[in-house]
Amino acid sequence: MRFSFTILFILASLAMAKAQAIDTFILHNVVSKYDTIDYKRVVRFDDHDQLYHVRDYFKNGQIQMEATYRSFDKHVKEEYQCNYRTNTKEGPYKQWYPNGQIEFTGFYRNGLRNGLCTSWYPGGQLEAREHWLNGQLHGRVKYWTAQWDLQFESIFRHGNNRNPRDVTYHYLTYLPDGYATDTLRKWPLIIYLHGGSGRGTDLNKLYASGIPDQVYRGRSFPFIIISPQCPDHLRWSTDNWFESFYKEMTSKYNIDIHRVYLTGASLGGSGTWYLAAKYPEKFAAIAPMCGFTSDNDFTETHLDRLTRMPVWAFHGRTDTTVPFEETERIVQKLEGKNKELRFTADPSVGHSIQWLVYPNTELYDWFLEYHR
Repeated sequence: MRFSFTILFILASLAMAKAQAIDTFILHNVVSKYDTIDYKRVVRFDDHDQLYHVRDYFKNGQIQMEATYRSFDKHVKEEYQCNYRTNTKEGPYKQWYPNGQIEFTGFYRNGLRNGLCTSWYPGGQLEAREHWLNGQLHGRVKYWTAQWDLQFESIFRHGNNRNPRDVTYHYLTYLPDGYATDTLRKWPLIIYLHGGSGRGTDLNKLYASGIPDQVYRGRSFPFIIISPQCPDHLRWSTDNWFESFYKEMTSKYNIDIHRVYLTGASLGGSGTWYLAAKYPEKFAAIAPMCGFTSDNDFTETHLDRLTRMPVWAFHGRTDTTVPFEETERIVQKLEGKNKELRFTADPSVGHSIQWLVYPNTELYDWFLEYHR
């Protein structure tokens, strides 16, 4: 009897150990070419719920992330909004600042934000309360400034704002050499949409990346280049801004309306797909880079409008901020329908693919091949 009990105890202990197996190691997370952040990662797979329970810690011992995953590659550190192909979030997700202040809490289903998600500023002020459904804003959305002022409130359905406002955006302008002296010439226009880090009210933030970065470095272009700025927290699809913007640009500057091009990365890539699908008659060609295409239904339900528009899409396969599949899916639906479709899918680049494109000349030469 004692022997049988001992065997059962050993078997139960082994089963419990299997269910609670813990893997602890240092994760080297490559943020950019020049920056790597080290986290202490603790992974426990639980046989009872069949989920990976994951905790990441800063070097100072402060917890950085706590989440559960249905599938998981322990060497991948994806952004919280990214449904990375190997890391499928399932259930609650929490993220902290290095100072110990909670940064984000949310819920996920099949890797997508689903339910109430809340975020805070580093000082503890409430920043955002969003309701999500299958990766799209769906329900009431509220954003606050760091001074506790309510910045924005609205209702969304499947990623689309139900109460869009008519607004105007500030912008940067680049005028090519010879513009001031040749008053009769009509110039091609590039509209550049910045990424998420460029949002706000300080136009100088736009010089940190993309085409404005190239202008800041002293580069000359044979285009007029206009770079609007999206407000904090919002997306290029949130409000009605483009029609008044386009009207102002084409009346204020000597623009060839048959050679208007649109491009942007990340948030700007998403905006490029969206605006091209909404105003296809405005653009001669577009170049979206690594942007979400599933955050609202509009782009995908209006893809027929892009079958005759020259499109050169870009996305890095190892992107852990916006999944590669966000661009791949749209490109696959356009294949065979759009004869002027190109797709650059770099196998060794992540979310920084724009730094391989905008500093070179090939994209600008490609734009100039097309007239509307």
